[in-house]
This record gives sequence, C-alpha cells and structure tokens, in this order.
Amino acid sequence: MRTQAREAVLKLLFSKLFDNEADADFKKNIYNELKLDEDDKSFAEKLYTLSFNNFEEYSNRLGELSTGYSQQRIFKVDKCAMVIAMTEMNFFNDIPKVVSIDEAVKLVKKYSTESSVNFVNGILANYKNGFEVTKVD
Repeated sequence: MRTQAREAVLKLLFSKLFDNEADADFKKNIYNELKLDEDDKSFAEKLYTLSFNNFEEYSNRLGELSTGYSQQRIFKVDKCAMVIAMTEMNFFNDIPKVVSIDEAVKLVKKYSTESSVNFVNGILANYKNGFEVTKVD
C-alpha cells in the first residue's frame, strides 16, 4: 500500500539528514519492516529519489511559504513529510493533490507533534493553491 511506501520514504529522508551514508541494508530493513510489496518498493524508490534530489529546492520553498517562520525552524520530520507531498504534487499526476496533503498530515500525526498537523496542512494547502494558480494560462 502506498501509505506504507510513503512512511518508508519519510524514514529514509529523515535518516539521510543525519547520516549521509545510510546503506542498502538500512533501506531493505525499512521495506521489510513495513511489508512493502514489489509495486510499493518501486513507488517508494521513485518517490525517494525525486524527493531527495529536490529536497533543497522544496526546503527553500517551504521557507517562503511559512511566513515569519524560517525553514531552519521547521521540524525535520515535518519538512520530510512536506517534501514528499510536494514531490507527489509535482511528479505524480495520478495522485490527487489533496491525497498527497492528507498522506503528509497522517505521517505528521504519527511522527511529529500535535501542533505540526495544522502547520503542515496549511503550508501544503498554500503550496497546492499556488501550484494550481501557476498552471492556469
């Protein structure tokens, strides 16, 4: 299920913030722990690669969207969840943007603070709205 794949990506991104040398065994253990099937592993690999490659750009965008709150102050787990959602909104056209936001909020509910839920939801809603505005010609 893609929910578990997203959780795996969250754990991989979060670990990468602290240990740039996370190895293949670590990834394999996470995938096994979350019981990902081959389709979920494939989705997780693509989502992780795109999220990781765009992490800095999306982090900077989060700083712009969080008025009065520098991106350095955003909890790392919240940032990872939002980067995953932003990646989905930009690269996975088959996933409705509201689903990406909802999945990020679920991750934050599980791994972050209660106050982070509204913050993450609001930032991603603003990102979604801006994304949709830029798509209109």
